[in-house]
Amino acid sequence: MYDDAGGDAGAAPMGVPGFSRFNIEGLIPLVLLVIIGIASLNYFGVVNIPFLPQGSQNMQVLFIGQPSLGEKVVLDNLSYMLTYRVRDAASFGNAASEELSQYDMVILDQTSADKSVTVALGEATENYVKKGGKLVIVSNSGIYQSVGFAGYTSSDVIGWKANFGEIVPVECVLGADSVPVCAEGKELNIVGRIRRQVYDHPIMQGVELTPPVTSPPYSMRVLDVQSTTGTKTIAYVQAENTPKSYPAIVEKKSFPFGTVVYFNYDPGLTPGILTNTIRYLK
Repeated sequence: MYDDAGGDAGAAPMGVPGFSRFNIEGLIPLVLLVIIGIASLNYFGVVNIPFLPQGSQNMQVLFIGQPSLGEKVVLDNLSYMLTYRVRDAASFGNAASEELSQYDMVILDQTSADKSVTVALGEATENYVKKGGKLVIVSNSGIYQSVGFAGYTSSDVIGWKANFGEIVPVECVLGADSVPVCAEGKELNIVGRIRRQVYDHPIMQGVELTPPVTSPPYSMRVLDVQSTTGTKTIAYVQAENTPKSYPAIVEKKSFPFGTVVYFNYDPGLTPGILTNTIRYLK
């Protein structure tokens, strides 16, 4: 016979002894408090966690290359909201990833003859964007791959894909003369105006056409590059000395939060647009 009074009344619940769903639910508020605490410490500058926003601390900008006069004027005028540092691409070693992670934005504008980056810096820049970093690339900066000796580049690599993967919003294709359109010496001297293509984009806020038709056009150096798939052409160059237009500003998003903005001309030529770009990426 079985004792009806006993039954299964004394059976222990299945699962980990002493650990129920009530214990798990009780841990959720504690985990949230820890997350909020860490975010607060980062916000007030007690700790520094890459890509998490901080309070009143200035935006940290790394300029790789050499700023033009117009770019320097804009960066200096924004000193109330950012601090920038200028470095040469050749100065980065194998710790490039750790160095880039200290900055909220990277601007790559190599106005000198050397348009190369090392393999380490190229991979670090790609990973920086994929982790949420903001990158601005100007003209044909970063199209060559440095082989480790000053002034020497790999002759079989021209363009951005070998250095930065798929993050760059434009591509360097072969021209009619079988020379890549982004190669050194392929810049086109044009006169023209920059016209907005995306109506409501923050970068072109307050700008529909610059300069206005009542003023002389810009003298510009541009490349005959093409936008890649999954990109947004924010503005284009409307040339007046040739029946052709060229991408002026192109944007590409990288999952989840990374952004690359490409300028096909010296951004210092349009200080208002450059200021809008920095604020947008901030």
